[in-house]
Amino acid sequence: MTTTISTDSFVDWPVRLANIVIDIVIIYIALFGILFFAMILSSSFTFWITSLGDLGYNIFGVLTMSFYYIIIELTTQRSVGKYITGTMVVMEDGSKPQARAIVIRTFCRFLPFEVFSFLGSYPRGWHDSASGTYVVNAKKYRDALRVKEAFNEIGMQEA
Repeated sequence: MTTTISTDSFVDWPVRLANIVIDIVIIYIALFGILFFAMILSSSFTFWITSLGDLGYNIFGVLTMSFYYIIIELTTQRSVGKYITGTMVVMEDGSKPQARAIVIRTFCRFLPFEVFSFLGSYPRGWHDSASGTYVVNAKKYRDALRVKEAFNEIGMQEA
């Protein structure tokens, strides 16, 4: 079931900032842990990772971040930062985002100056606009769904 997204469920910029900071910390911790154990287990991996150079590190970082956001937002509609702040990603009609929207959302995060797209009256970044998504307060969204379901049940005959 979907519901119309009301402006009172939109998330303001301090919460959006908290989402990205938390997610970046989680990505770095996970990446550090994976690299640490991989380097301990394989000397050839250690050689490969130390020989990447700046371009290689940047590509590795983009791939890691992309993997994180695509997998977690596609399966749960929420990143770790969104879980902690009580927010979630929904489509403009209130439905769960499809894979195409999540992929667009993820790759738009890497656009130069994307961070400045949050300076509007309510923070909806380019990655939201391009993918047709919103980040909303999960509790307010679920409450709106319950109200809609309750109204839909009015007048229905019981079986």
